[in-house]
Amino acid sequence: MRTSPEAKSYHRIKNSLFVVNLLFSLLVLLVIIFSGFSIRLKEIIEEYTHNLFFLNGLYIIALSVFLYVLGLPLELYEGYFLERRFKLSNQSLAGYFKDNLKKSLLSLVIALVAIEVLYLFLGRFAQIWWILAALAWFFLTIILAKITPNIFVPLFYKYLPLKNVELKNKIMEMFKNSGTKLKDVYMIDFSSKTKKLNAAVAGFGNNRRVILTDNLLSELSHDEILAIVAHELGHYKNKDTIKVISFSALITGILFFLSDVILKKSFSYFGYASIADISGFPLFCLVMLILGLFSLPLQNGFIRSLETRADLYSLKSIGQADVFISMMEKLAAKNLAELNPSKFIELMLYDHPPIGKRIEFARRFEKDEN
Repeated sequence: MRTSPEAKSYHRIKNSLFVVNLLFSLLVLLVIIFSGFSIRLKEIIEEYTHNLFFLNGLYIIALSVFLYVLGLPLELYEGYFLERRFKLSNQSLAGYFKDNLKKSLLSLVIALVAIEVLYLFLGRFAQIWWILAALAWFFLTIILAKITPNIFVPLFYKYLPLKNVELKNKIMEMFKNSGTKLKDVYMIDFSSKTKKLNAAVAGFGNNRRVILTDNLLSELSHDEILAIVAHELGHYKNKDTIKVISFSALITGILFFLSDVILKKSFSYFGYASIADISGFPLFCLVMLILGLFSLPLQNGFIRSLETRADLYSLKSIGQADVFISMMEKLAAKNLAELNPSKFIELMLYDHPPIGKRIEFARRFEKDEN
């Protein structure tokens, strides 16, 4: 199987947009920092309140709205027009804006909480703030992962009962045999927004649920769907969720420490009162963006290794490499996946192994088993 010309074109544009978005973000942050915009924004808000909590919160809201409006054309092109161009989206423009606004408001609420806590640590614990912030990041990630199935998913999709009793029983049996708790198996109306195929296992413990998209159910056989579910189950059996959260917190802590060193040497140069001055937040973002770019290959590589282990769990569970391969081929065709991207693109942008490598891994597994 080869990558279709359409998929190559799609990913060429997506990869270019990654670079454009990165350069755009760097440019905007530099302009905000060097123009004095950030300091002036804080001064305007100080005319209305000197309470630090409200000052920081209003600053973040105002800056977020400004950045959202500024970045909307790029986001609209990538999220809506590009998907429509390649016939991947079923959404209307109004539907896209509705979802985009909901996601943006959710992100703003989460950001407000996170940044208020961050600047509390910066103000009161200037020497060890990066340790406290990394721990807070760890617990925030766990909380978000826990509440996503009950709160976030229903904001965008309807949970529907899985009508195919045979498939549901097979999935429930798979989890039971592995000794893993499962609340239920649900379907969501994914096809109302996209033609892409997807599935997930979300939640922890008694709240864990399998989520299958309606277009996945219509395009794949039962055995192929079980191969996907077995992959997701593999993540739970290998305790990958806590590994990813812990690794992310560790990397974030290191980035916070490095940013602490940089910010303490540079904040006065830009006219900020201290490292805890909210007008220095764009500088903080700039430093984290650059440092995060260097850590991206490490984070992606770690997650790719976990994905390969989950693939191995799936192959061992279903015992049919040909089913796994056909499932991958269908996902690649429907999602316009690039089977074998360049090594650099894989290092920087892929937190899953490319489908070409996953298919080759399954073929090697089949050969070794025989």
